[in-house]
Amino acid sequence: MANDNMVVVAAVARKGGCGKSTLVKALASAALGAGKSVLLIDTDPQGDLGGWFERATEQGMVPAGASFARARDTEELDARINEAYDGDATDFIFIDTAGTAGAWADQIAMLADYLITPVLATSSDLVVGTQTAQWFQRLQERASRPEDLPPHRVVLTRFPSKATKLEVALAKRAHGLFPVINTIVQDRAAYKEMDERGFLGEIAQSYQSQPSPLERNRARHFQEALVEAMGVLNNIMER
Repeated sequence: MANDNMVVVAAVARKGGCGKSTLVKALASAALGAGKSVLLIDTDPQGDLGGWFERATEQGMVPAGASFARARDTEELDARINEAYDGDATDFIFIDTAGTAGAWADQIAMLADYLITPVLATSSDLVVGTQTAQWFQRLQERASRPEDLPPHRVVLTRFPSKATKLEVALAKRAHGLFPVINTIVQDRAAYKEMDERGFLGEIAQSYQSQPSPLERNRARHFQEALVEAMGVLNNIMER
């Protein structure tokens, strides 16, 4: 039986290096931590997400509910989504995309339930975020049924715990420019280790099993990151 409750989330932005892959990994970790099954799909030719999943598999940092696929074009992406839908074994699909616009991005938008764009609190990133928001606005204007397009959410990422006045001002400016969700993704060492090793929950468990109290205490940082990522996922899905 097909899974009508399956949710497809695509990370989109007009350039690379803004944290799409890291955000996808964190959101997938959050969904898995909530007991959901997840399919990660890498459509970026650079293959960051695929390389990460391979490293995580080699290190034993992939939970049973996680799977991975690549898609070279939107036809293959559509097929992967339909397979997961018909198989009724996937709760969430998270798609990492290349930092491009045009027809490729338009078609991905048609396949997703939610679009997310990570934005850093820098002037250059606000420019790129604006370009991405303008692309989505133009897509809405071209669509025969704009109400069928997915909602677009912006996530402030890598925000320092001790932000400067400029960073705070840029964050406030972002809220005036984009549909920014309430939860901010902080600049955490846990996300950097996630990028190197695998899913947040698996890393937390690996520290919890250590004999040293100091090592076990490190699990807390990954649990905090999981809570934060779950807040982001919940905010994204709010209507």
